[in-house]
Amino acid sequence: MELYVERQSLLHHLDPRTKLFFSLVGTLCLLATSNLFVVLGWLALSHALLLGAGIPPRRIRRVWRVMLPLLVMVPIFWALFYQEGTVLIVLGPIQITSLGLLRGIAAALRIVALAFVWFVLLFTTDQARLILGLVRLGLPYSWGLTTAVALRYLPILQLTYAAASEAQQARGLELSGRRFIAAARAQLPILVAVMIHALRSSEALALALQARAYTPRGHRSTYHELHPTLVDGLVIAACAVVGTAYLAARLLLGFGSHPLSLG
Repeated sequence: MELYVERQSLLHHLDPRTKLFFSLVGTLCLLATSNLFVVLGWLALSHALLLGAGIPPRRIRRVWRVMLPLLVMVPIFWALFYQEGTVLIVLGPIQITSLGLLRGIAAALRIVALAFVWFVLLFTTDQARLILGLVRLGLPYSWGLTTAVALRYLPILQLTYAAASEAQQARGLELSGRRFIAAARAQLPILVAVMIHALRSSEALALALQARAYTPRGHRSTYHELHPTLVDGLVIAACAVVGTAYLAARLLLGFGSHPLSLG
């Protein structure tokens, strides 16, 4: 399934390079902070942008479900190895401290916030426009084409795997209720079918590119060109000001180094 959700919103119409700059600024700010409130602020901003752009809530919930194991595991392991603050729980040699638990929660939510900052770009940007934006930023055209083809064929391979799995199970293949090695061995007929389909698709793609006299050399034009607007400039300027101010405050004043204190 493609990540892009087609809607008619201001966020969708922004230049992909503008949204890429927003994601990079958000990534730098989140990596530089350990404060729970700053992380929650980025989470709230990302959710507001996605919901305001018309992204279905079920897509957002799906991201949370994928990130749920990290939300559980990171605070536990962080609290086990970070021994600072008031001791809350003592289990033999293991001590759970308040500051360790808070830092673990902040780290887990920071990972989720980093994911949502990039999903703002991926949910609202068509793959063709995203690759074109990267090419206009200096990415070689052949790399951009390779990335576009990979992004296009990943959902196709997923559907092929699902179809092959259902076909093999209809013929009596049992995939559930087996041990790890037996379950892995049972996947071989499905993987063979997927590999054959992938090889045939790559051959057809190569013939199509050859028939169109494709060459990665030289300047290439596009049917739909990117045209940044005044709104793009304002968004880039706002992101640059916010990112520079926060990083300066973090490096010079220690802003956001504590999970609960901003000072």
